[in-house]
Amino acid sequence: MEINEILQTERNLKGSEFEKAGDFEKAIEEYEKNVEESYKGNHPYDRLATIYKNQNDIENEIRILEKAIIVFEEITLEDRLEGLPKLFRFKNRLEKALQTKTLLAKQNKGKAK
Repeated sequence: MEINEILQTERNLKGSEFEKAGDFEKAIEEYEKNVEESYKGNHPYDRLATIYKNQNDIENEIRILEKAIIVFEEITLEDRLEGLPKLFRFKNRLEKALQTKTLLAKQNKGKAK
């Protein structure tokens, strides 16, 4: 699959515009296309993780953060050192999301009793 970086950049810009307009569904569509293509920049991963977190969609937040980690591990292996701080940031966010998921599962388990 050939990657069109101009198209990816346009998707990020469209996604940002949709977010500003409050149309998160369309923003998600644009960002998800870039994630599907393993976009080598942090923007769609950051935005999607934030949107999903704000929507209390922990599963998708975790999915996006895991994908970001895979992409930024590859970037770091390519000796692109700018990827390293972003990799650590995504790992920290994933750790927090997993802790939240565990906490929510415990709370729901307690309510079910």
